[in-house]
Amino acid sequence: MRGFEEMFERLTGYEPMRWQCRLYQQWLAGDIKPAIDLPTGMGKTSAMAIWFIARATQAKSNAPHLLPTRLVYVVDRRTVVDQATTLAEAIKKKAQSAGLEPPAVSTLRGQFADNREWTHDPSKPAIIIGTVDMIGSRLLFSGYRSSYKQRPLDAGLLAQDSLLLLDEAHLSKPFAKLLSAISDRGQFQKGRGGRPCGSPMKVVRMSATVGGDSEHCFRLESSDLEGNRENNCVLRRYAADKHLSLHENTQDVRGKIARAATELAGDDSRVVIFVRSPDDADKIAEQIKAYGGGNRPFKNAVAILTGTMRGLERDELLQPPDSDQQHSRRVMQRFLKAKNDPEGGPAILVSTSAGEVGFDLNADHLVCDAAPLDSIIQRLGRVNRRGSGVAKVHLFAGRPKGGKKKSTAKQGQDSAPAHTYETASTKTLEILKQLPKLPDGSLDASPKAFDYLKKPDNDSALTPKPAIVEVTDILLDAWSMTTIVEPMPGRPPVANWLRGIAPDLPETTIAWRAELDVDGFGDLDISDVEEWFDAHRILPHETLTVPTYKAAEWIRDRWDDLNEQTQRRIGAHHCVIDRAGLRTIELETLANRAREEQIDDLLNHADLILPASFGGVEPASGTLTSRLPDSNVGGWDKAADVADKIIPDSDRRYRLIRTAECEEPLAGEMPEKPENLSRFVLELPSGEDTNPQLVSLVPKRMRPEFGMREQYLDEHVAAVKRCAGDIANRLRLENPIRAALEAAAEWHDQGKVREIWQLAVGGNVEHPLAKSGGKRRRIPGGYRHEFGSLREFSDALHSKTDAEVFDLAMHLIATHHGRGRPHFPKGGFDPDARRLSPEVATAILRRFARLQRKYSYWYLAWLENLLRCADAMASADNDRKGNNG
Repeated sequence: MRGFEEMFERLTGYEPMRWQCRLYQQWLAGDIKPAIDLPTGMGKTSAMAIWFIARATQAKSNAPHLLPTRLVYVVDRRTVVDQATTLAEAIKKKAQSAGLEPPAVSTLRGQFADNREWTHDPSKPAIIIGTVDMIGSRLLFSGYRSSYKQRPLDAGLLAQDSLLLLDEAHLSKPFAKLLSAISDRGQFQKGRGGRPCGSPMKVVRMSATVGGDSEHCFRLESSDLEGNRENNCVLRRYAADKHLSLHENTQDVRGKIARAATELAGDDSRVVIFVRSPDDADKIAEQIKAYGGGNRPFKNAVAILTGTMRGLERDELLQPPDSDQQHSRRVMQRFLKAKNDPEGGPAILVSTSAGEVGFDLNADHLVCDAAPLDSIIQRLGRVNRRGSGVAKVHLFAGRPKGGKKKSTAKQGQDSAPAHTYETASTKTLEILKQLPKLPDGSLDASPKAFDYLKKPDNDSALTPKPAIVEVTDILLDAWSMTTIVEPMPGRPPVANWLRGIAPDLPETTIAWRAELDVDGFGDLDISDVEEWFDAHRILPHETLTVPTYKAAEWIRDRWDDLNEQTQRRIGAHHCVIDRAGLRTIELETLANRAREEQIDDLLNHADLILPASFGGVEPASGTLTSRLPDSNVGGWDKAADVADKIIPDSDRRYRLIRTAECEEPLAGEMPEKPENLSRFVLELPSGEDTNPQLVSLVPKRMRPEFGMREQYLDEHVAAVKRCAGDIANRLRLENPIRAALEAAAEWHDQGKVREIWQLAVGGNVEHPLAKSGGKRRRIPGGYRHEFGSLREFSDALHSKTDAEVFDLAMHLIATHHGRGRPHFPKGGFDPDARRLSPEVATAILRRFARLQRKYSYWYLAWLENLLRCADAMASADNDRKGNNG
């Protein structure tokens, strides 16, 4: 145990608490309970450090059963930052100096844009952090802002050989139900000899309000609370002083909240305000800034955090200020530190639920409106987190509104009142009154007091939960056919399976791109659009998310606010919508449908990419606004299009617009060292002589499969076989999986020995190339080398290979570039066997369906990744050799 304590402190910077030592012992022994129920402020995110140390210890001892290779940490809210990302980066940074293999770390949200490190090697420990939407959509083969080629890769790696920690699980019951269904389907699919297929995902729900069977739940024990507050930080946090004052039947709740916050911040304290709506947050912030008349002492003491801000502005809010004028950043910095610095003056943060969960926010005092019990517990967890002070908490509840509440379910005459946010908030007020009274007349709102609080047996005081939708094999069949990118009957968007069917309004995520303003973009084949956004993905810092009805209102108002000349110029420019498949639509058509309120079928739970010339994002706050000057049509609108902006811990990407004959771009910025970037070129349809192109230049490490250094086929195959063998050894693969992987590695690129393919890359069939060094031209007829490889392998080994090995190897070859699930979108038949190619294509379809039934949806996707990753690793190794001379 001493070794664990030393390693834990080395990785995290502090000594482990007693409960953390106990959890380590359990996980080291393979005892993973399905729930962790700990009060807020107890450091639940440290579970990822515990997993990392326990797994490393098992690996060193060559234990027969290892903890899962990947840890997936899911937080429901779209917050700007969270402890999980900070801790994961610290583990990665300090692991090597501690003699451990650093994990890959990727974050699918916020400022740490997904670097895809977690997808490079299925045998390498990895930590992936993301939201319910980003992780859940990938588990269902429908990854938001992921291309069809990435979707099976993501699904397999997330659902196999993984430990998923669902933080604040009470907020995500539909998602928790989905996770159980995925885990069960993986567990009970039987492979050869009746063995379970693969290592299905293990799920641990974490919450301060998780509840459940204590036998299957990890909780604090009496030994964790021994000692006194001075020498036991668990006890100090458990009994932290939080004095709650309730103010019921309040008139002008916004005004009372603003006044209370200024009074508490008057001694230069940090005060956090939590309210339900972004509109309330904005108006309260304005009242605070205007408080005090001409003196206005709080004018520069306020920051706002809402979920409707664009990722870029939320991320920048976390950065230290670059100038004296960046007051919001300066204020936010105060809340990111454990201890207050009174010399900085008053600091007030106004937040919606975006700051309630997954955010290491440290406030001295709290002011809020009424909310359900689970939300109140989370809010209290952001104040006096370490128990070193005395927090004052004021809750203002307005007068109950008259009238009957609408119900989302049918009710009989004798049915109970509808369970709404308002009724839950009212019930919570009655429960809070049961808290122990303190000498000053306030209520004891410490985690300890809440543990002893009598709560109702039902969920009447909790945030209303949406109706949970069951996942079926028919749906999974449809979602797993990732190469079909067009909308398809029977394949609905996955949002209802991630969040349930809720009375909450559906949302739309919006981004802006200048390439949509280029003539010819709207004429592209939809698979080419997929290819483009695969090469230059939409990243979280580009997007903002709002209720769909607000998106529709904004589109209508923004269009109407443009002058007629601008409308004529950009009306035919296309928007891209990702909702159970990609589609494009003209901007004017979208605006007209918004005006006619016929937009829900397009934008509910969808990603919308708009032409940058449409604009409409407020640069200072990152929120939507219709009142902006007309954009520079056809140019790079820097306020709206931030795709190539340099963000922390991320490589810059470049997009260029140029003619086919000219290397110099017509628009965009040429990088200083283009040789360090991989290149993707998309030729645009055009009736003119210019033949415009879109060129994406992406850091090579972000696309290792694009091998940019010339390499001969025999060298590449040998490298892929070596990488595949390393993966198999690290994962302890056994036959028939190992044999199929070895065979596929040997034959996966033999279809490149075709004259048509070699001509396109500047090689010859006598000494064929596998990698062109970036010189590859388009191949006439769109030949895909996978077709040739399948035929070569089948002709040589069909009658000489075990049937199960042969079947799986053929599938790995077909899918090693993300196609073949179930088809090849652009065909690509073998020019040396045109008559046989339709038969090969049909066999690909049937084999995919057959193997998916045999191995399960996610295990088959994981098996595909073994060859895909080995291929990409070999390409990346080749590029590194070239860069090193």
